[in-house]
Amino acid sequence: MGLWTIAIAFPRALASQAPAVATPQGALQGIVRAAPTDVALPYAVISIPALGIERFSGANGTFILGAVPAGSHEVLIRRLGFVPERRTVNISAAQTTTLDVRLVQVPVRLSSMLVRPVEPCKRPGLPDSTRFPEVAQLANLLRENADRYRLLVQQYPFAYVQTRAFGQLMDRGMTILRVDSIRVPGASAVEYKPGNVVRRDRTGGRNDYSMHLPTLLDLADAVFVRNHCFHYAGTSTHEGETWYRLDVRAADRLSSPDVHGAFFLDSATSQLRRMELEMSRPDRLPRELRSIRTVQVTTQFLEIAPGVALIDNVCAVNWIKGRGPRAQHAAELQQVLMYGFTAPPPDIDPVGQRSMPPWRRGAGVPRDSLSCVPPEG
Repeated sequence: MGLWTIAIAFPRALASQAPAVATPQGALQGIVRAAPTDVALPYAVISIPALGIERFSGANGTFILGAVPAGSHEVLIRRLGFVPERRTVNISAAQTTTLDVRLVQVPVRLSSMLVRPVEPCKRPGLPDSTRFPEVAQLANLLRENADRYRLLVQQYPFAYVQTRAFGQLMDRGMTILRVDSIRVPGASAVEYKPGNVVRRDRTGGRNDYSMHLPTLLDLADAVFVRNHCFHYAGTSTHEGETWYRLDVRAADRLSSPDVHGAFFLDSATSQLRRMELEMSRPDRLPRELRSIRTVQVTTQFLEIAPGVALIDNVCAVNWIKGRGPRAQHAAELQQVLMYGFTAPPPDIDPVGQRSMPPWRRGAGVPRDSLSCVPPEG
């Protein structure tokens, strides 16, 4: 079937009208601080939702939005770990309006919360904020992390160069069989679909299966939220930081593989530090993959500026059925070697580099250094 093309003919009189008059514009500038300390907040998000304008503040909390149409606008100011604030501003033509904001820190109180076992996910979606206010708050902080990343990849495009090591995991550790390097865009082109994380690739004569895990971007998507339940799972200490753990479980109604997850947020900054994903419903994998017991993937993040984080490294294991010293599980490690911005956020270097890991063919990686392998093995 051919494509239909709809042609719209405008009356000739419209073409002879005078050119449209440019809309008068002004600018908005200011600084975002914390209340009551007046400490400047770097990398807050200043947006005018009705106009689709979003920008980060700089390292000193200052911002400027240029080319704002004259008139009254609602401005939304957000910063990870702080209560968002809405302000109405009046922009005058050819003038700069000043807006100084003080944000109040989010009061996360979890000391009295009981850590409950993760239950079946029969009613997915965000937790009821009246019954479980702390859990709802953590879930919203997780989504705020995802939303900040969305702004980053949209307004400040970047790409990674990462090295990858592929091998076999046995009792003592991973033996590397192959190492390569690839360039990866900051934004994934794969869209999350509930219960459809394992997909078949038949392009170019191939007939392979791949697992498309949800990315940080997907966590802000309403589709992901509607298909998962959220549970508070306690705190842990890592290199002097206290992390809140938020467990996420795929809805029971998803009868094909999706993912469960554990997300670790720094209690002081609300920054996402670590993400652990595990395949749900491995019993519903295609017949060719029924030897897989589960898949576990751990992602750790690198904060390149306060509140601005990129992926640092990834560890993944395909656990096969059967145990014992001869069991061989496919494993993959990824380490970012370099990232580069087309146009960096304010006050951030356009290029950053990391050290090359000591990976080579035939080398071994100790089991206890693999973040995706449980200590008990």
